[in-house]
Amino acid sequence: MQTFVQSLFSHLQPGITFAECIRRATPPDAHVLEIGPGASPTFRRKDFPNLKVSDYCGTEELHRSLERHAGGKISHRPFDDVDYVCADGRLADVVPEGQKFDLIFSSHNIEHQPNLLTHFVHVERLLNPSGVVVFLVPHHRHTFDIFRRLTSTGDVLLGHFAPPGLMSAKVGFEARTHSALLPSGATREYGPGAPVFLGSLKAGFDRFMSEVKGESLEFEDCHHHVFSTESLQLLLLELYLLRLTSLLPCASSSAVGNTFLMAAAHAPWPEDPAQATLLEANLESQRLALYRKLAEAGAP
Repeated sequence: MQTFVQSLFSHLQPGITFAECIRRATPPDAHVLEIGPGASPTFRRKDFPNLKVSDYCGTEELHRSLERHAGGKISHRPFDDVDYVCADGRLADVVPEGQKFDLIFSSHNIEHQPNLLTHFVHVERLLNPSGVVVFLVPHHRHTFDIFRRLTSTGDVLLGHFAPPGLMSAKVGFEARTHSALLPSGATREYGPGAPVFLGSLKAGFDRFMSEVKGESLEFEDCHHHVFSTESLQLLLLELYLLRLTSLLPCASSSAVGNTFLMAAAHAPWPEDPAQATLLEANLESQRLALYRKLAEAGAP
């Protein structure tokens, strides 16, 4: 794990994309699971023969979706067959028992997971003991999420333990009313002073009330979660301290373009009480430091 992370960050140089860095750091014989690549995968089986792919739909449906976006027939598929269809984050339920991975990778995926805690738990169950999970995540200050509040541990706990639908209704309201929308023809600039507008507050409220009442509505995809590098570190750390997952962040980057990188590894809680006490004290210190950073940054 440490060797992979060191290799990954040694490739982080100007002009080299995150995807290329991850490919260069990954041994060709590694057992890799890529989650939700759609028609733009980072890994291909011709280069990584032990690759498995999970997506929200199967291969044929993914191909039809690509053709709809392209406006016509496409004979060549720029992606490999989907091995595991999973639309609810419960990956370990669709992967054959005993299948483990050295690297689990997802790009712009976790922000779409309504039940993020369930997703993390299933990801950790699929990691080899020395495996690494790498997330590429949109940074809120560089996307249409700039005016939205960062996802907290409390949000993730509500999404997992609260009655179904309530947290999704809240998130949907915020996504519809707080997202920065671009005028027609504007460049994709989302700074505090960028020429953007907000979604309709009244329309967002009407939709919110319909969802709370349990009325059947057409599905709308949105970012269920909003992150900065520090806030995702903090979330993973707090879920670990609560013993809800065993994923502990081990490396992260600042934003490149609109995306940052977060790597995490399986870290079983120490059985020795003295070691556990030392670890908890260290993590609590890190936790406070992250809150200070977020406060200094004026994070919402």
